[in-house]
Amino acid sequence: MEKESQSPPEGRFAEARRGTRAADLKKVRQFLIVLAMLVLTTVLNVVLEHIVQPSSLVFVYLVPTIAGAIYFGTWAAVLSFTAGFFVFNFGFVEPYYTLHISKPQDIYNVIVFFGIASLITYLITTVRRQYAFLKRRLDRVSVIEEMSRDFLVLMPVEGGALTPDTAESLRSRALSQLGQLALKYVWTMLEAPGVVFFRKEDGGLKLWVRSSVEVEITEQEQAAAAWTYNNGEVSGAGTNTRPEAAFYFVPLKSLEGIVGVLGVAYDSRELFPEQRRLLGTIANMVTIVASGWLKWRPGGESV
Repeated sequence: MEKESQSPPEGRFAEARRGTRAADLKKVRQFLIVLAMLVLTTVLNVVLEHIVQPSSLVFVYLVPTIAGAIYFGTWAAVLSFTAGFFVFNFGFVEPYYTLHISKPQDIYNVIVFFGIASLITYLITTVRRQYAFLKRRLDRVSVIEEMSRDFLVLMPVEGGALTPDTAESLRSRALSQLGQLALKYVWTMLEAPGVVFFRKEDGGLKLWVRSSVEVEITEQEQAAAAWTYNNGEVSGAGTNTRPEAAFYFVPLKSLEGIVGVLGVAYDSRELFPEQRRLLGTIANMVTIVASGWLKWRPGGESV
């Protein structure tokens, strides 16, 4: 089956190259900033060695270590305190301009310096990870709130005096918008194309929406989607059921039954737990709205 991910346009390659170059330039800038902090700290130590005990100047290199850990991560902190140790040992410890340490006081200060620097780096790294985790949770809540607003707008309302043909056309448009909205959030989350099937009046399954016209559904995908619809379980790529399919199929399951199937061109084994939860949230919201439209009749009646 031909998919967008198999033959990406030239623009996508160019964008990826630009992203790689930007990441490389960012790393170079960060390295230069760390280097500048080490140089400024060394200049400061040259001034301070006439004021304070020279053997204590090694602790001044904790400043670039802390700054590097906070703003750039563990690698910057390790680079800062390691380079700071060598600069201190080379220029501020007797005998000068060697890496030999002769005084027990200097050895003690260096050991304490490495201990404190390692502890600070560990603590700041832990805080950064917790902050990143909390930010991901807050981003997930924001995405769910946005999805909830968008999906609830599509909930059916009282139809009024509509003809059967008009009501059917309204239902079809609503289900199409619902499927497109679901695939929009699937793409936002996974950058993978998808398809949405909904239940037909006769109880069969109909392919309602696809991400683009290039997305094709083969007989293998049709069979996997039908199996998910009939059994209410996931199937397709990355599962034990019909793994030859290129799509991962999730049932749109409500209390009254299964209203459709959501398919994503993605190997389910590569999904992170957070992505699985968001995909489940999308499926649940689609199910709620689709159930209402499939039962909806003009005048607000349900079947």
